[in-house]
Amino acid sequence: MMRPVANKERSVRSFARDKAGNVGIIFGLSFVPVVMMIGAGVDYGRIAAARGSLQQAADTAVLAVAKGIVGTTTDQQARSQAQVYLSTNYRNATATVTSAAIAADRLSLCVTAQAQVATAIMKIAGTTSMSTQVTACAALQGGISPNDTYEIALVLDNSGSMTRSTGGVTKLKALRTAAKSFVGTMFTKAPGRVKFAVTPFAGGVVAVDPTVSTNRSASWIDLEGANSQHWAAFGGKTAATAAGFTNRFDIFSKLASRRSSLDWRGCFEEPIYPYNVQDMTISSTNAETLFVPYLAPDEPDSNGYGNSYLDDNDAEYGGWSWDWGGGSASSTCGDTASSEWGRLTHICKYNTSSSIGGSFGPESFFGPNQFCPDNATQTVLQLTSTQTTVENKIDKLAANGNTNLHVGFMWGWRTISPVGPFARGKAYSATGNHKVIVFMTDGFNNWGTQTRTVVGSDYESLGYYTYNGSANARLPDGSAGDGVNYRSALTASAGSKTSYLSTSRSAEDDLTLEACTAAKAAGVEIFTIGFSISSDPIDDQGLTLLKNCATNKDHYFAATDAESLNLAFSTIGTGLGSLRLTQ
Repeated sequence: MMRPVANKERSVRSFARDKAGNVGIIFGLSFVPVVMMIGAGVDYGRIAAARGSLQQAADTAVLAVAKGIVGTTTDQQARSQAQVYLSTNYRNATATVTSAAIAADRLSLCVTAQAQVATAIMKIAGTTSMSTQVTACAALQGGISPNDTYEIALVLDNSGSMTRSTGGVTKLKALRTAAKSFVGTMFTKAPGRVKFAVTPFAGGVVAVDPTVSTNRSASWIDLEGANSQHWAAFGGKTAATAAGFTNRFDIFSKLASRRSSLDWRGCFEEPIYPYNVQDMTISSTNAETLFVPYLAPDEPDSNGYGNSYLDDNDAEYGGWSWDWGGGSASSTCGDTASSEWGRLTHICKYNTSSSIGGSFGPESFFGPNQFCPDNATQTVLQLTSTQTTVENKIDKLAANGNTNLHVGFMWGWRTISPVGPFARGKAYSATGNHKVIVFMTDGFNNWGTQTRTVVGSDYESLGYYTYNGSANARLPDGSAGDGVNYRSALTASAGSKTSYLSTSRSAEDDLTLEACTAAKAAGVEIFTIGFSISSDPIDDQGLTLLKNCATNKDHYFAATDAESLNLAFSTIGTGLGSLRLTQ
């Protein structure tokens, strides 16, 4: 009975030895797939590296080929050219450009490239190579092709704060350097295909050279005094006609005959809303589309008003008389008005007063040209293709005055418009033409609101802020103003003790943003630059306005010194008309 037991023990030990052998066999069988998995990881890593190199080569190829695309270039020609660049930059004999496609508008090109990459480990399993494929696309910045034309409006802040310094350099000098560099870049990149206009602005814009006689008789000027704003601060059209004035140039002629520095300096008032935020077509049958020469009214002699330059009660003619239409007459122009508004709008004083006082230079902020800059340096340069003309204009920029972004932007837009006062731009629908505004400021809107005026604000391009109110003509109804009709409520003290700085700024901000939005809707590309230095910063409200005005966030730049201002202009110059990868 014992022998069977011994046999069982031997059987158990034998089984144990057999099991150990099975484990070895199993391990041996599993080793191959494990190695293959590790090898696959290694090979896939090599594939990823090869794909990266192939992508770089494809990017280089598409950029190189896109530069030479013309109207007759075919997809096959583009593919063949791309193959040459790919083979040069990617050392793999199997690398092939499998397709090339030029967009229908011929503003972009896409190529697809493929290559075989040899495996190191997976070839053990019979996989000797693996395929990788990439696509690269190139387009011109902003969709501008190498054959397109540019109309670029430089809208440049020339307010008094531009004299302040950053890093030992005045902001104005930094602007001149940066703007001229940008101009040079564009003329080099697009010879024969670029035009520039320059709009210097402060509290106003000198739209035309007043020394050119034809600029006083242009068809877009309200020469009949029919615009509703023409006589609003001068007693109305009936009173103007009775005094012998057809338009404001007649008043300027009277003033200039007594002192030449009182002659018109080339500025205009903004039209009524919504024309002041639109690129309007001027029509002789619609007087509201005609432009009114800027003329700041003489304010009453009493109460120390800031812009009183005539003697309201002067009864002398100074040796001359005016023609009433039926012959010469002699009469006095006594001030019989009972209110400050009446004294302000007493128009016959422009005919009779021979007493003129004050300094009327371009830096005085006084007189009929109160917020019109110096026409010797600040006159708008209309579209030109001559580089030296643009650069010379920039060199002449001079800083003085406050800031009105709205009027600056609108006149800048008008320089590249196909309609309006200048009408020198191509049609918005013109194929291959691109309208660009570069809008630079170091400040924010300021209507010059103060207490030393009859109605609590200075008379700027939008007139008096306080005679807009609920009866506004130049402000967006319901979105600006404080709802008070000051014009009908003016008394001896109305508006003389209140500041409207906050609401008037918001009103100008609203107009500025509406103008930006309308320009973008018309197809204008807008770049904005806020030149905000630590000692003279632009506040958050001002920076937000610039951000919202720009085409998008990439079109807004914040500059804090001369170097970053130059970088902003340089970035714009590099981007406009330059090839870029889109995929």
